[in-house]
Amino acid sequence: MFAPGTESLVKQAREIQEEELQRFYGRISKHLLSNKEVAVEVVDSLQRLHLIVSATKYARTLPPDLIKKLQTLLRSLSCPEQFQILSSAILRESLPLSLHTLSTELSQDSRALSYMASVVLSQAGNKEDLLPLCQHLLKFLESRQPEVQVPKHTLPILSKIFSFSPKILSEDQVNVVSRKLADWLRYASVHQGASMSSGGFFTSPRIRQPAPMTEVDGAVAGDFFTVLCVGQSYTEDQWMNMYTFSMMKNWLLTYDTEGTSNAESDDRSEVDSSVMSMVSATSSSSRLLPPKERLREKAFEYCHRLIEQSDRKALKRTDAELQKACLVESVAIMDIICNEDASYVYRAFPCIKALYGRLSPDLAFARALLPIAQFYLNHSETAAVDSEAVFYQVFTRFPAELFNEPMLAFEFVHFCLHNVSVLQEKVVIYRHSFPNLLKVMLCNTLPSILSFSSWRGTAQRSSYSIRCWICPAWPLPWTYSTGKLHA
Repeated sequence: MFAPGTESLVKQAREIQEEELQRFYGRISKHLLSNKEVAVEVVDSLQRLHLIVSATKYARTLPPDLIKKLQTLLRSLSCPEQFQILSSAILRESLPLSLHTLSTELSQDSRALSYMASVVLSQAGNKEDLLPLCQHLLKFLESRQPEVQVPKHTLPILSKIFSFSPKILSEDQVNVVSRKLADWLRYASVHQGASMSSGGFFTSPRIRQPAPMTEVDGAVAGDFFTVLCVGQSYTEDQWMNMYTFSMMKNWLLTYDTEGTSNAESDDRSEVDSSVMSMVSATSSSSRLLPPKERLREKAFEYCHRLIEQSDRKALKRTDAELQKACLVESVAIMDIICNEDASYVYRAFPCIKALYGRLSPDLAFARALLPIAQFYLNHSETAAVDSEAVFYQVFTRFPAELFNEPMLAFEFVHFCLHNVSVLQEKVVIYRHSFPNLLKVMLCNTLPSILSFSSWRGTAQRSSYSIRCWICPAWPLPWTYSTGKLHA
């Protein structure tokens, strides 16, 4: 619900008459055309226009000349950033569509490009609409420019593009991007960005020598840079490193799976794959590996280092929370890599097993234990490792002691949903955990509704189904007959 004042403004924006609206469009055009730019008036007008075009469920049609001026404002390298933000927001909500005009005149400036890309991404309806933007971004990545000139907004935009249309990248382009991602993951600078310091009242500012990055506990970072390295300022390649890690899981799931874009790996035998992994693990350089194999190796090394860094005592609470988030992401990425190349399982399990031993006594790390449980579920048979203790904790202590934590409950139910058939077949403790699982669902109504709504049709049905009181139409995957609970 809106606040009373906000609701009044939205109502006025929805009920504005056409004549008044046309006059308002004319006033904005004059403001944008005037050489005497009054920033306050322009910002106020653009904010009002954004409210008008976004207040209704249908897109308003703006005059062509106003659309053209907003597009010019969006591409301008000299206008204030606030103007570009508002222009981008207005164009996303209005007609006619601007993606074709903007796609043919993409800016070289990273800031303007990011706002133009947001318009193109919001209005794109198919692969062809995104192709010019995608080619423009790949041109940046493939260029031989110094690293400092690579716009750090490139990767987030590219990630959005291939999430919308995975087939937009050719095999050669996937290899180019994979090669770049591997370099950014492994070879980012371990020193902070250069910062200016005042030399005093009578002297000019001088540039300080770059200080080394530190760990979360204050020690000097002795290995390669990761997202858990701390500094006052970051270099361009460090930003690219962080963006790369943030998109790594999605990238591997999209372009490193069987039958998608892993043609060169499909042709090799399992023995060849194992030999390649052994070479990558023992060689002083992995640059001779194919791009996807090399990226897989560097991502594995990166996640292994993050797990090591997470053992340090963070000085700040925010860094401690970041450590937990990195653990979740790192174990998930290692799981994906092991799914694609089984030889990594033997390298990963000692690390994952030690991590479980360190985190399991402390339920504050419960959310980080769920990806570990997923890893054990997927690979414990391959490594001949006993997983009973892991699942016993997940299906007894979690629902019994942490049932009132909504986020953990949601992720826990999602874990059960994603693996329901495997759990029913292989995990005995799961089949005897109905009371605790029901407790999680009943105490977290919203996550349960959102999660269990997609469980429809997967439950085993018998003469009598226990139904959740929050929605009797959705059966649970447990049935009751002859006085006993069955999975």
